[in-house]
Amino acid sequence: MKRIGIIGMLWGLLIATGFYPARGTLGVLRVAHHVSIVGATSLMPLTKRFVPEWEQKHPGVVVSIAAGGSWAGILAVTEGHADIGMADLIPPSRLAVRLVGYPAGRLAVAFIANNKDGVKEVSESQLMQLLLGRIPNWRSIGGRDEPVIVVSRPLSSGARAMIDSFLPPPGLSADAIIQLSNGAVLKTVRDTPGAIGYVEWRPGMGGVTMLGIGHHAFDTTHLATWPYFTKPTFYVHKRASDLVKNLAQALSQAPAKTDFGIYRGHVITPKGLP
Repeated sequence: MKRIGIIGMLWGLLIATGFYPARGTLGVLRVAHHVSIVGATSLMPLTKRFVPEWEQKHPGVVVSIAAGGSWAGILAVTEGHADIGMADLIPPSRLAVRLVGYPAGRLAVAFIANNKDGVKEVSESQLMQLLLGRIPNWRSIGGRDEPVIVVSRPLSSGARAMIDSFLPPPGLSADAIIQLSNGAVLKTVRDTPGAIGYVEWRPGMGGVTMLGIGHHAFDTTHLATWPYFTKPTFYVHKRASDLVKNLAQALSQAPAKTDFGIYRGHVITPKGLP
């Protein structure tokens, strides 16, 4: 019953976000195949841009795309409810044995603060204390007199999994505001004095302070040296058709990846997922 409840909850998120057919004229298409893609919101922009081009090369194939989070994508593929799962977390071994992953690269996880907080960099220890809810006011670390408000992604998010991997128990502040997408986190932090959050960075994200952490400055021209990241991957079932595998591989190798902040990794000591 617990497992059914979790799956039901995740599919409820899918219904809330809705499916997005990559083509806008389904009524005039002669559909021979349908491919469904579900999962991480961080991979939605790349996928929605690339799929129409791929469809043109595969007449009669229609692709639908839905968000819902990394866990939703992984579960949907393993349970046979979707063909491709977008995820930026590593599936547990009990699910991974059923999957084949096509890694796209890395996504930098940037820590963002409201511009009125008055802080541009924090130590690693201060970052942890902020996210844990143990620093109640920015004034105590040299900022303005504003209460700290933590903004986070839900447990279904790969970025949240990365955060949880380095926070000690009991984990993220119980008072954190939970938002379902990178865009929602960005907007909440931008509009809320005192707010701090994290996003998987892509070009065009502005209106907030990108915090430096320790001796690491967040430099978008040298993302490979930033130690906080996820590994976005397109997952398919091991028994997936060649058509589905072709699309997953093509997505993972799409030249437009850099337009959405996805970059090739560099050998460093990672703070992200192994």
